[in-house]
Amino acid sequence: MEPDRTLPYLGAGAALVFAVLAAAPYLLVQGQSQLLAGYYGAGPFGVAGAIFLAVLGVVIFLSGVRGQADPTLVAGIMLAVGLAIFGLTAVWALAIPSTILYSFPADYGWLEYHPWASLVASGLIAGSAAGYALVVS
Repeated sequence: MEPDRTLPYLGAGAALVFAVLAAAPYLLVQGQSQLLAGYYGAGPFGVAGAIFLAVLGVVIFLSGVRGQADPTLVAGIMLAVGLAIFGLTAVWALAIPSTILYSFPADYGWLEYHPWASLVASGLIAGSAAGYALVVS
């Protein structure tokens, strides 16, 4: 196994999973637009920036593997971006008011676990980026 080729693909996959997971309530929750706005906008930054950076991270991770950018540069950039995604997600997950989180109808009870699942997925991005930076440096 070649970690310098495997880790960027793992990181790109983790970034894609995070983006889909974090954005899932937009598609799955019906008729709760005010609650969703409060949910996604919780904390000083919300989570939209982390979702955007994750989508961008897929492209950045893959650019190093496909020879479009220097792998060392890509690893450094993704380490910073991965830590930013993790930090933004952690602040968001901790800042969601319980009055919003528990106000969704019972059909959407899975939202109680959604911030923590998103945090784990963001940690995979940061971990992949850290591993990639160690391997290529």
